[in-house]
Amino acid sequence: MREILGQKRAKKILENAIQQGRVPHFFIFVGPDGVGKVSMAKEFAMALNCLGTDRPCRNCPMCLSILNNKNPDVILINNETIGISQTRELKEIAFLSPISGRYRVFIIENAENLTLPSANSLLKVLEEPPASSIFIFTARDLNNILKTIISRALIVPFSPVKRDVIFSLLMEKGCPESLASEISYLSGGNVERALEMFDAGDLGGKIVSYQDIEALDTPDQILDTISVALRDGILSLAGADERFIISKRSKAILNGSRLENLIEDFFFIQEIKALEDCNSDWRLALALLYRELEVR
Repeated sequence: MREILGQKRAKKILENAIQQGRVPHFFIFVGPDGVGKVSMAKEFAMALNCLGTDRPCRNCPMCLSILNNKNPDVILINNETIGISQTRELKEIAFLSPISGRYRVFIIENAENLTLPSANSLLKVLEEPPASSIFIFTARDLNNILKTIISRALIVPFSPVKRDVIFSLLMEKGCPESLASEISYLSGGNVERALEMFDAGDLGGKIVSYQDIEALDTPDQILDTISVALRDGILSLAGADERFIISKRSKAILNGSRLENLIEDFFFIQEIKALEDCNSDWRLALALLYRELEVR
């Protein structure tokens, strides 16, 4: 699991399970998007089925087939909606013996997408799983997953990847230092987003107009951009050295605000993100932030 950036706690939990020979049959990997939950699930599947001694070796036929998504015993489900027909088929396969490895591993990405009937249909197999089957759910948070499902799982927490780790990764890929600094902050600990920004040469930090807020699907990129501007403004007004300023574009949305107002707005951003996580009205809160910052 050395290939996964960060996530020391998650690695420790999974490595201990393998080393002690007591592998639970149901896991929920929970944490933000883009921090390696699915990649870790595949690494764990390799470790369980690896033919080498230092598992996962990433070189044996078993590891390579899982890496290339060609192993019949490792099944990834990542549909926007996971319905009853899929879970019924999954249950039937779970009771069959593995074709080539020690374990069948079922990875259900974004388990929040399970419909209520499909989630209920899995309860029995998750409570009394076949000896050769492992189930791994990934989720952004646990709020939209049945408590009866959560109670059957070992919860493995994932956290945003540290900024310095993302910065080092970008530098290794040839990203200019100033750009790597800005991307590593704007990515919010999301490695996938950081790499997409670097590959596209786009920081994704465009501020939409006040009138376009209702059309947004998510406020994440806008909030990250504003948080950079607020952070830089706070540091500037506090007399910090210029080298600590991340973005040279920050002045565009600050409009000479006072230090205490910037600090209040910075913490308000965290509240808006919390509203999004619990499916509350973040658009209204974002509109209020725009008015405070006089963004038009």
